[in-house]
Amino acid sequence: MDLNLVRTFSRVVEAQSFTAAARSLGLPKSSVSRAVTRLEEQLGARLLERTTRQLKLTVTGRAYYDGASRALAALTDAEQFVAESQGEPRGTVRLSVPVAMDRGFLADVVTSFVNRYPSIQVDVSFTNRVVDLVGEGIDLALRGARGGRLQGSSLIARKVAQLSLWLFAAPSYLKKRRAPRRPADLKNHDFILFEPQGSGTKTWELIGPQGPEPVEVTGTLFSDDFLYIRELVLRGAGITFMVPRIDDLRSGALVRVLPDYEVPDLSISVVMPSNRHLPRRVALFRDALIEAFKTFPGTLDVSLARARPTGT
Repeated sequence: MDLNLVRTFSRVVEAQSFTAAARSLGLPKSSVSRAVTRLEEQLGARLLERTTRQLKLTVTGRAYYDGASRALAALTDAEQFVAESQGEPRGTVRLSVPVAMDRGFLADVVTSFVNRYPSIQVDVSFTNRVVDLVGEGIDLALRGARGGRLQGSSLIARKVAQLSLWLFAAPSYLKKRRAPRRPADLKNHDFILFEPQGSGTKTWELIGPQGPEPVEVTGTLFSDDFLYIRELVLRGAGITFMVPRIDDLRSGALVRVLPDYEVPDLSISVVMPSNRHLPRRVALFRDALIEAFKTFPGTLDVSLARARPTGT
């Protein structure tokens, strides 16, 4: 079997068109079409249904693509392993992260990593879609889970952080509204709540010096998007619970409210395919992520005092 034909077929499936596949491969469209036809002839089966409007895998084609893509990925990894064993690690690491991921933190990690390993490229994709790591050629993904566990995942997952939500407000808000000194004071403040379908009151269980302490908060602004909520807080619209961001802490754009209290809420795991040899470059970047999260603000073993504002 000619592996070039298999690779060309896989590229057509992934690009979902002969034209896009030809462009990515740097070949004429006619050459790509002939390669797929030759593969079908060798296998004695139709792999693709071709119409003027769409390209669709047959049932046989889907089964063949699933097996071929895994085999090609394993072959690529093996070739990369041999290349890496002969010298410094090189190649590309592809990482998928949620849109709300702290870009300042991630930029620090990536910059430090490529300075140490200049022959490795890092490609980061921001999406809230749960990507198919194998099918889309993604090496690693950062994924969050409420309550600490990823559900229904067949991937290898390594928990890198258990994060807490902290209370934040903009300095402009605290200038016009007296900063709360104890949890009971929160009832007199405006909250911006993470609620897909907003309701005016929510009970949170804060963890503080005396243990759990339930508090009731009220808000008139709601959203299911953390980035939008952050923008509202930056504009002085109220207080919110959020995972701290390094840039906000460094710049003072947001002030931590009630710094002795937090809400343990979110676990972060780095996930990777379970059926692939992990290339050295990917293992190195995975380890860099794990190490960096040890000092991520909001991680439970990080001192509460590291971001405590003065005068609150």
